[in-house]
This record gives sequence, structure tokens and C-alpha cells, in this order.
Amino acid sequence: MKPNRLSTKKHTLRFAVILSALILAGCASTQSTTSSTSASSASSTVSTVSTSEESGADETDPTGGAMNGTIGSVIEANLSFKNKDFYIDYSTEDTVKIDLSAPKEADGVKVSGSTVTITEAGTYVLSGTLTDGQVIIDAGDEDDVRLVLENVSITCTTTAPVYAKNADKVIISLPENTESTVTDTVTGTNGNDALTAAIFAKCDLSVNGTGTLNVNANANDGITSEDKLKITGGVLNITSADDGLVGKDAVLMKDGTVHITASGNGIKSTKSEADKGYVYIGGGTVNITAEQDGIQAETSVLISAGEVNVTAGGGANGEQKTGNAMFGGAQSTTTDETLSAKGIKAEAALDITGGTVTVDSADDSLHSNDSMTVSGGGITVKSGDDGLHADNTLTIEDGTIVVEESCEGLEAIDLTINGGTIDVTASDDGLNATGSAVDGGFGTAGADTLTVNGGTLTVNASGDGLDSNGALTINGGTVYVSGPTGDGNGTFDCDGVFTINGGVVLGTGSSGMLKTPTMDSKQNTISVSCTGSAGDTVEVKSADGNTLVSAVAPKNFTNVMFSTPDITEGETYTVYVNGTEAASETCSGVVSGATGMGSFVGGPGNMGGRAPNGGMGGQMPNGNGGTPPQMPGNTSDT
Repeated sequence: MKPNRLSTKKHTLRFAVILSALILAGCASTQSTTSSTSASSASSTVSTVSTSEESGADETDPTGGAMNGTIGSVIEANLSFKNKDFYIDYSTEDTVKIDLSAPKEADGVKVSGSTVTITEAGTYVLSGTLTDGQVIIDAGDEDDVRLVLENVSITCTTTAPVYAKNADKVIISLPENTESTVTDTVTGTNGNDALTAAIFAKCDLSVNGTGTLNVNANANDGITSEDKLKITGGVLNITSADDGLVGKDAVLMKDGTVHITASGNGIKSTKSEADKGYVYIGGGTVNITAEQDGIQAETSVLISAGEVNVTAGGGANGEQKTGNAMFGGAQSTTTDETLSAKGIKAEAALDITGGTVTVDSADDSLHSNDSMTVSGGGITVKSGDDGLHADNTLTIEDGTIVVEESCEGLEAIDLTINGGTIDVTASDDGLNATGSAVDGGFGTAGADTLTVNGGTLTVNASGDGLDSNGALTINGGTVYVSGPTGDGNGTFDCDGVFTINGGVVLGTGSSGMLKTPTMDSKQNTISVSCTGSAGDTVEVKSADGNTLVSAVAPKNFTNVMFSTPDITEGETYTVYVNGTEAASETCSGVVSGATGMGSFVGGPGNMGGRAPNGGMGGQMPNGNGGTPPQMPGNTSDT
């Protein structure tokens, strides 16, 4: 069990204010559409976004039920794309062609030396090479300017090569079979504006098409919009001295392929207003290698579809943070605490409802300063600290989660599993409910809760398997926990009440800190002392030979605890290890066999269960409290 290392966050109150404000704002600002599509309720499935050019009005994003998580009411009203955000065949339009190798003035185009300025709405087809020059968009407040890049090369050694100074929206279109490149050298200025990206827009910016755009940002960020940045297509290869993509209001991606190598953050949104500062990925492929956070949002992150691959801070072995030295973990090796190297980080809410997410990060792989919900998709992470961490609530509704490497697998104040398939490998605690303000010292119950209501949960932990600084409750699902081999931790641990009321539970681990459920559990549990080695098959059978539960133990063990709805008082149950009878026990009540420490709540008088040989925590082999076998390397149960 890791002692509380969190403090109560100010973000909980802040998020509640944001949520209330946006619900009201969203109701008042819902825009009309060109079809019957409209902002839908959480359970609705909306139609596909139109790519026609008709009115260009907002179209509701087809999230396909993505709004059933906590983030839905926060940004739902803003998850919209316009028809003009998507690629349109420009050959049917009136266009202005600009050869950047020898630019000439035309309607809406001014040329001054190596600076080309676009001053009016319209579609501008750019080709050729502009060496040490700049393309500026300085149009009207209501103007939409579309830049079609046909094998363009733009370099600048004094400022941002592409600068959208004024417009309603700038759209960058990448035609099929084209490859364009934008390269900067230094961060430039324009009046009071610091042009902090190779492509810098003070207005909304969209990128679409099927061609390729290379951005070499040697000075600062790759592409920045001070409003919304939307990506609906194209192949973007971004190398940046700082952040890759920045949308200060929001970053929204619907399709396309983005490759980012960033010395700062991969994707970032920075505004803290209620309806801003979020990142949405609803399709396409994102590959990020970042020295700091892969994806960072000042408010929320939603992933509903697509493929997201992140390596942050050099990966899990980059600046690895491990657990509490008191219980066998090393301390953090991080030397600069101001730098964050998380995979995906949200200030308010992180919600994954679909898609595929793969993260290898030095710090937490998925992190929220308030809440996190997973209700679909596939997640695979390696972390130098926590796999999934929320400062407040972490809820798993559905989906597949594999934590291949972590200090602690899942961590939050309130951790609830209602469904899904979860496989956790941890060098410290597998699942840890910790962080509430009332958490006390050793043996003092806090307000934290760890609850399993459904799903399939497999845990391989070197520290506590399931650990709560408050209550630990299993109401359903299938739970297999391989706990520690040493006696400083337990397969199950809590400072509050431990109850098993349903489900199928099998725990293997050490005996020194053995904790069994309290007598007010609604389902019978049996605990037996028996030894086994890594790779052994543990099987529990009833008297008639039926197998109740079985699993392969990834580590050595000295105790087996199991609970299923089929365990009946008066019946005898036998544990087999590799097919050989290892121990048997007759169910004599709610908790039978080698019982250990119950809840600490109320002091020693409520230790909850008898300790064999007068000990605190269960019977050790030979009754002498000997040292368990040496733990092999952590290997997931496959």
C-alpha cells in the first residue's frame, strides 16, 4: 500500500463550474445545420458529416455515441465541423494561381519582395519555391481563405513562413500525390504578435486533403492556431523545437495521418474557458514522440475513434518514477519537476469511448487532474509511474485496457470498474484508491473507494494487488489477482471495510499481510495456505469435481484466496496446483480457512478474522514465518 501522495485538487470545484457554465452556454449556442443532424443526447448516434459545399454551416460531429462519458456535456456543443473543413475538388472553383518561385500581383494578391500577401476571400493555388520569404493572409473578418498547396516549398530565416494574420478561417488543402514543405529558423514577430510557429494563424485553421505536408519548425511550434485547429485529412510530418500542434481554443481531428516529433508537447490546447482548451480525436492516425507530454489539454481530452500512438519523455524507462521506498519501491529519478512527461494529460476530464490508444511514457500514461472515464476502445500502456491516473474519479465502463508496465496500474480517489477487460502489471500496487483529503496514517481509513461491479480484471502486482485507503468492495465480475511475494504487502489491502458480495475472485500471493473480507460480506470466501511457483496452474474444485475457477500464477505464492457464488456452507473445496491437490477447506461461514487482517477501522478490536498461530496475517509455510521464494521478473498472465 502506498501512502497518500496527493492533495485535494482545486480542479474539482473548477471543473464543476466549467461544466455548469458550458451546459447553459451549449444550449444557447447550438447552430443550425444543412441536414436534420443536430447536437444529440448522450445516447444518440448521429449521421455522417456531409462533405458538400452548400452553406458551410456547422455539422454535428458523428461521434457514434461518444457522448456517453463524463466529458460529453463539457464539449459536445463544440464537437462540430463545417463542410468547408473537408476537402473539395478545387478544379471546379474560381481560383487564383500563385507561382511562389516568381510571384506576381493579382486580384487579392500583393507582392513585396519575397512577401506574398493574400487580402481577400477565395481559393489560392500555390506552387513553386519561396526561399527566405513569407505568405501572409490578411483578409476581412468574415473571409474564408483556402490555400491549396501543390508541391510547395516555403522557407524563412526571419519569421513564420506562413502567417494567417486576419480572416474568419484559413483552410490548407493538400491535393492527392503532392508533397509540400514549410521550414522556419527563428520565431518572428508582427507588431505585437509573436509568431510562435512555422504555420501560425490568429484565426481558425483547418487542414484537409490526401497529400503530404512537412513542417520543420526549428524555432518553436509546428502549427499553431490561436482559435481552433481542425484536421480532416492529409499526411502531416511535423518536427518541432517545442510543440507539434497547438490549437489554443481546441484541436479537433477527424481523419488523416499525423506524425509528430516534438521537443516539447506533441498536441496542446491552452485556453481555460469552459468551452475551450480541449483536444478531440475522432478518427485518423496520430503518432507522437515528445520529450514532454504527448497530448495536453487545459480542460478535456476526448478520443472516440482513430489510432493514437504516443511516446513521451523517452518512454517508461526514460525518467522512471517508481513507488514508495517504504514498501520496496525506489524514489523518483526525475530531476526537473517542472517538466511533465505524461502520455495524455487533461486538466478537467479525460474520456476514451473508442479507438485504439497506445502509450509509452516516463510519467503517467493517461492522466486527469479531475476525472477519467473509459467506456470503449482499446488501450495499451507502459508507464514509468501510473498507467491510468485520475486525481478524483476513474471509471471503467467498457473497453480493453492492458497496462504492460507501471509503478501503479490504475489510481484515483474513487476507482470503479463496471465492465471491460483489464490486465495490469505493476511494480507497486495494481489498483490503488488513494488521495482523499481525509486519508490518515497507516491503518486509518480514508474516504477513498475501490469498487468492482463487473468486467474481467487481471492484476500482477509486486506491491498490493488491490489497495484502497478506504473501502474495497467486489460486487461482481471476474477478478484474478497475483499479489506480492514479500510480506510487506498483500494480495488485497484496505484501510476501510473489505467486502466480497458477488463475482468470481481468485487471489494468489504472500501470507504475511494477508487480508480477508469482513464477516458482513454477502458471498462466501475461502483462504488456504499452499505454495506454488511462477507458471503454476491454480485450480479450485468443488467436492463433485467441478472447476470453480482457475488461472496461471505469474509469481510464487504461499496463499490462495477464492470466492464464487457457488461456495456453499458445509461443502469442501480443494485447491490443485498443476493438477496435484495442495490444500482443502470446508466452508464454515462467510470467511473460512487461513484468515488474516480485516479492517483497521475501529482499532485492533475490529481486525476481522482469526490469525493462525496467533499471528497478524495468515499462516506461513511450516508455521515459522519464513521468507517466501525469491520473486521472478514480472510476467503478465497470458
